[in-house]
Amino acid sequence: MNKNYEYYTNFNWSQNPFTLKISPQLMVGYSSQTNTLLSHIFNSHKIALVIGHTGSGKTTTLTWINDFINNSNEFFQSYYIPKPPKSKEDLILLFKFLFGFNIVDNFRFKNLNTQNLSKFLVKKIMRKKTVFLIDEAHESSIEVLEWLRTLTDMIPNLLIVFAGLPVFEKKIETELPTLAMRVTTKVNLESLNFVETESLVRKRIEDANGKGLEPFTSESMKRIFEISGGFPREVIKLCDKLIEQSSKENISTINETFVNQIFTSSKKTQKIIQTHEDTKILISEKQRTILKILDKKPKLSPTEIVENLEQSSYKNKNNAIRSVNNILRRLMRDELIIRQKMGSRYVYLLSGRTKSIFADA
Repeated sequence: MNKNYEYYTNFNWSQNPFTLKISPQLMVGYSSQTNTLLSHIFNSHKIALVIGHTGSGKTTTLTWINDFINNSNEFFQSYYIPKPPKSKEDLILLFKFLFGFNIVDNFRFKNLNTQNLSKFLVKKIMRKKTVFLIDEAHESSIEVLEWLRTLTDMIPNLLIVFAGLPVFEKKIETELPTLAMRVTTKVNLESLNFVETESLVRKRIEDANGKGLEPFTSESMKRIFEISGGFPREVIKLCDKLIEQSSKENISTINETFVNQIFTSSKKTQKIIQTHEDTKILISEKQRTILKILDKKPKLSPTEIVENLEQSSYKNKNNAIRSVNNILRRLMRDELIIRQKMGSRYVYLLSGRTKSIFADA
């Protein structure tokens, strides 16, 4: 009965290789970034940042680092924390959960609070270097970040790696510079290249007892790479959609023509951008250029935007302004920018949903 729904069985796979489960052992790419992070940790540096857009592989990278540390070095221990605590009370509960709170602890620290938390952690950590890998750091409150920074100052063997959206780096630079100044290592997770994208798909298929890239052809993989932009999560979701549809249509080979049939709205001249709300929007190169300009110089009028553009592709300045106005209307429709009245003129700036995407690396 279940085989009517398990479309992956059409390819004789033992499981669906294209589910969004976190599989550190299947990670591809980012070797320079992981080497940099491991060097940071094993040289006992205190605070590192992993910055990447939604779906770029931050969680997979942290869980891979977590497994590597715990399986390879007896002098280090690592804890992966999927979301930061919201308050200092939650922070205390988190440490109780991670290290335990027994009868002796209850006697020594009857009222465990932020004032004696460092002593508690020193007792628990002892001489072993301890690494906290904190995911979704952009969701953390300033209060919690302040206490984490204080704890790294007070506890010699405590190290922290934060992973978050690009907006997190701007957040600590503007709201908590004392933490930003303590960051000694930062890595950026960009999208995979084509070879790495192929490797990601092949590795997942072989993990499900499949053979190489089958049923995908090399040409179809190029198209998948173009549509996904090389973001790991998008690659996985696209492949899942393709094998589901090919199973329905009883197609044994997924070629470029089939990919184009399924994703007819995807143009080679367009790219996917992904917001922190996990929505996808296709934009042209001209739209992307204007968004980048507004990220660096917010609150510009259409004329001022044109002055920041390469105008050689336009007949004249008036033609350029008309074209920019049309693009701005489309970007407003997609809620990528907002318009504000400033005196007698209107200016444009990025909406909140796109600021993190075009944040400076």
